[in-house]
Amino acid sequence: MAAKVINGEQIAREVREQLKSTAAFLKSEGITPGLAIVVLKSPVARIHVARLKERACRQLGIYCRVHYLAEDTTKAELEQLLIQLNADPKIHGVNIHPLPPSFDHMLFSQLVAPHKDIEVLHFLNMGNFFRGEYKLIPYVAKGIMRLITATGESLAGKRAVVVGRSRLVGKPVALLLLERGIAVSICHSQTPDLAAFTKKADLLVVAAGKPRLITQKMVKTGAIVIDVGVNFAGTRLVGDVDYWDVKKTAGWITPVPGGVGPMTITMLFENLLEAVKVQ
Repeated sequence: MAAKVINGEQIAREVREQLKSTAAFLKSEGITPGLAIVVLKSPVARIHVARLKERACRQLGIYCRVHYLAEDTTKAELEQLLIQLNADPKIHGVNIHPLPPSFDHMLFSQLVAPHKDIEVLHFLNMGNFFRGEYKLIPYVAKGIMRLITATGESLAGKRAVVVGRSRLVGKPVALLLLERGIAVSICHSQTPDLAAFTKKADLLVVAAGKPRLITQKMVKTGAIVIDVGVNFAGTRLVGDVDYWDVKKTAGWITPVPGGVGPMTITMLFENLLEAVKVQ
């Protein structure tokens, strides 16, 4: 029997309706939520995603200002912009799009005021998160957890495997799963015999950055499979999971596109509205 599809588009739409109501309530209280998006033009900047976010903000009733910076923008100029955004009362959250290799993204994230750090990349917020004393959750991990919850499956006492150990996905997802009483293993590029781990997982979260890395023979029958991968095979967007192959064995699976992606952007907006309440 083929796996059930976890429809990230549909779940994101439902969450956004709730966010629209929250934004309207805040406006009635005299507060218009404000998001600043910083995009330094480069091959990794994802300018089209910034435009999608800007359009979504209009639909939700969120004030959005996108700063498209020229390719020759200096580090000092970027630093000055972030300082200005920290002091801007119209802005409640800052989202920095992927920076070129010559810029240290993590370093520049430290220049965002902690109360406006909706990505949860500031060391203060990150430290609080890993201590379990947090107000905001890293938004990619938050979206993944929402998709897992949408299956309605009980995972307490079950085994999860997270493939990938990044600060944005692998590590925070593993922590959130541990908090739910799930036994978690983290695998990565240096893990020998990856299939020996994935085959035992009741829940498999894959964020490895390798197209179609996970195949049917690597997945336990009935497992929940969350594919975080964003890769291009020619002009086609594919995940880290061989979707059509794994779908034959898994119990639940996210598609690419249409799975984790829509939830990621939606959770960024949710973090923004939560940051407004704190401020």
